[in-house]
Amino acid sequence: MGKLLRRTFAIGDLVTIAPDFRNTVLDFDFERYIGIVVKKPEDNEYIVYWTNSPVNNYYKGMWCGDHLVRVEDYDTEKEKLQNRLHAIEL
Repeated sequence: MGKLLRRTFAIGDLVTIAPDFRNTVLDFDFERYIGIVVKKPEDNEYIVYWTNSPVNNYYKGMWCGDHLVRVEDYDTEKEKLQNRLHAIEL
């Protein structure tokens, strides 16, 4: 079995939505949202205070750590996703 990798965050981390997050809204702008991790209630779940919100409750939302990425790591994660998609197309 392969090694399980998951994204983890500390309270106070600036996060945005991971570029590989699946959403049903077709025009969803992943790069627009920035939030601050304010609480970690359960393993790999986080309460985020959004400065710009991707959900109807504009202030808080619970997110799985796999749906988030640190703001400073976003470009790297986006490039990894594009490389994976390109490899699948070949």
